[in-house]
Amino acid sequence: MAGTPSPRPAVSLPLGGLVADEELVVAAAGGDEAAFETLIARYQDRVYSTLARMNGMEDAEDLAQETFLKAYRALGTFRQGSKFYTWLFRIAVNTAFSRRRQDVRRKSNEGVRLDAPAHGGEDGERSVRDLIAERGDSDPSTGMDKELIRQRVREGLEQIDPDYRDILVLRDMNGLDYDAIAETLSLTCAAVKSRLHRARQEMARLLKDLADEV
Repeated sequence: MAGTPSPRPAVSLPLGGLVADEELVVAAAGGDEAAFETLIARYQDRVYSTLARMNGMEDAEDLAQETFLKAYRALGTFRQGSKFYTWLFRIAVNTAFSRRRQDVRRKSNEGVRLDAPAHGGEDGERSVRDLIAERGDSDPSTGMDKELIRQRVREGLEQIDPDYRDILVLRDMNGLDYDAIAETLSLTCAAVKSRLHRARQEMARLLKDLADEV
């Protein structure tokens, strides 16, 4: 991998079974590139999907590659006891934010964007994934095509404020808990819950015709 530090003696991994993320991180930090390739294979689809929803499919592959390169170079800063997935997601989100800022600056000089488990709000609110699942489970003779529903949701995500979009993507589509989202976005849990509530309200308004047919 270009630009990566010189490898140190590889750390041996246990044979057989699924190796925990933490063990792979230790091995990768010790110079075992195969261990890091395993981490990439484990999370590349989720990282790509998240970045596509946040910044658009046209930038997602490039941003995903940048995310993993940054993660590789920063392995030495990973704190044991932390969740690798949350740490990696924070890098991905920050990379997406950085690209957005670059795009805004470029445009000003010249003159956004679904299949994890549904996570409804603990307060009874329906998540975006709940809406898709409910419509997809409706009577086939009257129900809308699930791919059409997904397309409408993607269009809705592109229309709402990026701060709301990020919350919906991380919570309703990737299933991160409030603490992980707060850590990823550098917010308080109260701010996360407040933004999520407003984001769901905005998406419900945009998708009102779908909700009315459920």
